[in-house]
Amino acid sequence: MVADTLGSSQAYMTLTSQPLGLSGYLQQKLVHWNGYRMGLDNWWQATYLLSAISGAYLSSSLTNTRGLAQGVPVIQAFVGGFLSIFGSRFASGCTSGHGLSGMALMVTKSVIAVPAMFAGGIFTGVVFQV
Repeated sequence: MVADTLGSSQAYMTLTSQPLGLSGYLQQKLVHWNGYRMGLDNWWQATYLLSAISGAYLSSSLTNTRGLAQGVPVIQAFVGGFLSIFGSRFASGCTSGHGLSGMALMVTKSVIAVPAMFAGGIFTGVVFQV
């Protein structure tokens, strides 16, 4: 339908690029973001991401489990989320995009990234084993 791969990191670029329409100065300074402002190729992933968030909220509300899970402080969640988004943009895609689409298409970056992510996860698990 849109001839694109599965992943959600591009959705963050689409959503954060919207204020560029308000300022010609910003459009000139942040040229890379201009390509994410319009078009079905960009907005389908934003719709996918917002639907996943809405579905999780709806599910937790209907089952009366919203707010019951133990979590981390808000600032730690914000920093962790920011680092995840930064890492996915730096790596040219998120873990699901590399693992599902990139590996299926045998994209070189994905063939390197997926084993590296597994190795990092295993290493972290061993180091922080309780």
